[in-house]
Amino acid sequence: MTARALLSLLIAALAATSACGGGAEPPQVRPDSNESRAEVRDAEREVERRALGLMARARALEPDVSAMLSQVASDVGGRLAGFEHRLKTRASLLRKMRKMMQDEAGMSPSDLHINDSLRYTIEVDDVPPGRHVEAIRTALARLEVAGHRVARVKNYWPPGDNYSGVNSVIIAPEGLAWELQFHTADSFRIKMRDYHLYEELREVKTPAARKRQLYDELAAPWESVPIPRHVLDPKALHRTEEIIRQTQP
Repeated sequence: MTARALLSLLIAALAATSACGGGAEPPQVRPDSNESRAEVRDAEREVERRALGLMARARALEPDVSAMLSQVASDVGGRLAGFEHRLKTRASLLRKMRKMMQDEAGMSPSDLHINDSLRYTIEVDDVPPGRHVEAIRTALARLEVAGHRVARVKNYWPPGDNYSGVNSVIIAPEGLAWELQFHTADSFRIKMRDYHLYEELREVKTPAARKRQLYDELAAPWESVPIPRHVLDPKALHRTEEIIRQTQP
């Protein structure tokens, strides 16, 4: 059995372990040789090392980024929402990495690109109209002046789907990718309230019929959320911006 096949087997077993409750005995990985068992142990250590490394880099970067974004949010008339969740926990990182490898057969930890070991949300309402877009432009420009690179801006505000907001991937001067989202008060409230449904929708094992049901349930509340002025104008937010139009699964 190859190391990559063993890693896939390991990830499936770890995912099953997470699903076990109480004192239930989790499934066991049973390699067929001493060499295979060593490869499994190496794979486990690689996952752990990757997560711990990301956590260390995020913790080192966090004070400077938090201070900068706190000032930016204040300057644009907004606030940092969900600030207590800015550092992804070890358990959350491990769960995400294992799920990504489980969802894509043959993926190894070195193939993973984790963008949210450090993550923030700036909440700013579109009052007066146009303020939300201007706040996003200002925040991203300030980050670039400070030496961060705006790698990607995904604009999810087109109507008629199951999520609205702006998600951006930022590369710090030292190379760590981190996430900055932008929301209005209404969009942040709905996102947080319905997050558990969104997670169920993203699960590979969720049946197709249930995915369609979840999508419709998630989409309904967004019909009443006002779309900020000019947010759907092409490249209104940043030169890297993509306007994302989602469809029912």
